[in-house]
Amino acid sequence: MLVHEAAGNLRLFFINSITISWSFGTSLRLVVYISETKGDILQKIYSIPLSIVLASLLIGCASPNTHESVEEHEPTKNINISPTDSLPTSDENLYLNCLSPAIKMSIGRAAHSATLLPDGKVLVAGGFRQQGTSEISISRAEIFDPETNSFSLTNDMNEPRNGHTATLLPNGKVLIVGGWNQNGRTATAELYDPQTGKFQYIANMMSPRQGMTATLLQNGQVLIAGGDSARGVPQPIAEIFDPATGMFTPSGSLNMGRGAHSATLLEDGRVLFVGGTSGRAVLDSAEIYDPVNEEFTLTGSANVIRYKHSAVLLNDGTVLLIGGSDQNDWSGKYDSAEIYNPKAGQFKRISDLAASRFKLLDAALLLPDGNVLIGGGNRIIEIFDPQTGRFIAGGRLDDDYFYSVATLLKNGTVLITGGYDSNILPSDKAWLYC
Repeated sequence: MLVHEAAGNLRLFFINSITISWSFGTSLRLVVYISETKGDILQKIYSIPLSIVLASLLIGCASPNTHESVEEHEPTKNINISPTDSLPTSDENLYLNCLSPAIKMSIGRAAHSATLLPDGKVLVAGGFRQQGTSEISISRAEIFDPETNSFSLTNDMNEPRNGHTATLLPNGKVLIVGGWNQNGRTATAELYDPQTGKFQYIANMMSPRQGMTATLLQNGQVLIAGGDSARGVPQPIAEIFDPATGMFTPSGSLNMGRGAHSATLLEDGRVLFVGGTSGRAVLDSAEIYDPVNEEFTLTGSANVIRYKHSAVLLNDGTVLLIGGSDQNDWSGKYDSAEIYNPKAGQFKRISDLAASRFKLLDAALLLPDGNVLIGGGNRIIEIFDPQTGRFIAGGRLDDDYFYSVATLLKNGTVLITGGYDSNILPSDKAWLYC
């Protein structure tokens, strides 16, 4: 804990991490990352005379250890900001003041969808809520209006579901497919029409799925790939939804069935699939779907096995991979990141995130300025700057949130909705981020 006096006022801070670097002189450079009681991470730099440091070390060595152990109350934070010298101060980092006060949704939800509509509003649908010790899929849907910064109910989906996908089609309707309901994995699909505010059943997918991805292709069709159709049974066959016919048809097979993976539309119209699980194995393999010949082809592997991560297409055509986990799930969360170069067909490890995080598939996106917002899987919001290849702190939420969703609005701000907290309780909170 640190007390700092400025302009006659005492301010209370909590130390997150300390980095000491040698400056080739008579002093050490001490970089302290602290958080005010409101939660923003700041950077303070102090120079300490070398004589004081050496004296302190000698005293410490000669004195018995009388310090009591400190209990870790928030193990999921795992703050480890790196590299320190690249992080701006609070005066330079405008992102630290971007997060709005919380806005309330009609219900707590996680593993839901939040889709930007043509009129600039957002459709938030499905997810699960907590009932005792059970996770109950919900059918409730609501609309966020950026003009009033408020939510209002729309018609419910035809059935409850969580872990589904939601894709805005060129005709302005939203395609909802798969996920979990009260009967387990589902093959059902429905369309939401913003003009009527109603959901309508359409033809089923060929197979029930959860943990799959849905990617809008450049021709207006939707590629549904991966996931599993039964516990531990990956579904390798991909499907195409054609809005013109309202039907699903097979479209090639993955080389490795995978779920909880990422799928990213590349600039040339192909789709990159990375990681995920295949049965009990977590994958590092990657493959590319070509819509011209409807074939999947293996490409270079990621540097580590990972699933429940996120992937974002950058303005230069490369793909940023963020976080995720290995086979140890909660205890195997990553703070690592890497970039895939489609021209070289290879992944390159880059600097680490400030915090380990997973379960953030839909919680990272490209901002209008070309940077990337990471707003889930941990309470710390981070910004990735492709120009420097570094992550910087961007404020923090009031808890860690998993399976939350970030949606870029037409005015350039970001809506962050729901997710479940460190107590596995789905949240009814939402935030705006500038």
